[in-house]
Amino acid sequence: MPTSLAYIKASKKLVEVLDQIDEFSEAFTLIKEFNNTFEVPMSNKPNVGEEKDYSLKYNLLKEELEEYIEACKSEDIVEISDSLVDLMYVLIGTILYHGLQSSFFEMFLEVHASNMSKLENGKVLRRSDGKVMKGSEYFKPNLKEILDGRY
Repeated sequence: MPTSLAYIKASKKLVEVLDQIDEFSEAFTLIKEFNNTFEVPMSNKPNVGEEKDYSLKYNLLKEELEEYIEACKSEDIVEISDSLVDLMYVLIGTILYHGLQSSFFEMFLEVHASNMSKLENGKVLRRSDGKVMKGSEYFKPNLKEILDGRY
């Protein structure tokens, strides 16, 4: 287990994170049901897949992102919500396609720990557009360690 995951598991927010796992897992179950019903390819082990399939996933995500920005510009909270749910739906379907479901939450926690390490002497660094930048305390997430032996 990566050191950064140990930090997350020891944090005060662990209980909050664990409460969310059931809901997160339920979303995967529902999208598996959709994929099975509509014969959308999925995998049980990590893999890259075929270009026609991952290109479709990419295009679906782009389409939903475009719907999101248009909904924001139109100040339509219903359409913003719809596009965000659709993005999540396609994203989880993409995770299932690539066979990453069994390690995804662990990888999410690893990336979260990495993101939380972006401070510079306890201060947030931002780019002019508001993006949080990496500070001196940043460490790169070790996703390879999580995936090793699973594919």
